[in-house]
Amino acid sequence: MIYIPVTEYCVAAKDAYIPVPCKGIVVGFRGAFSEDVAADDTVNLQRGANSVNLITVGADNTSEGVELTGVRDSTYKELIFDPESSTEANKKIKISISALETNPTTFHGIIEFDELALTTQ
Repeated sequence: MIYIPVTEYCVAAKDAYIPVPCKGIVVGFRGAFSEDVAADDTVNLQRGANSVNLITVGADNTSEGVELTGVRDSTYKELIFDPESSTEANKKIKISISALETNPTTFHGIIEFDELALTTQ
């Protein structure tokens, strides 16, 4: 298991990209915001346009510092990332933050990346 740290500052919705270190899949995702956020804010891990893991802020956990846990997408959870792929989208994890709140915040998280998963597609 490889743990990939994520730190993203945002004042509005944004996308960021993290190159993958090796061939593998995203198996977990968790993190927290440094400031209060709005209910229904999301932090979405994607390969291209397909969500592989999604954090959605619930109405009861909008406070700063609350640990949020992502949910693996039932359809795309096994999508393989590969730094040697000929498809650009497969070489990096896209992090899409909705940032519905009005105050600047930083999202700090950890992506759990399994390099030992069965990776045939």
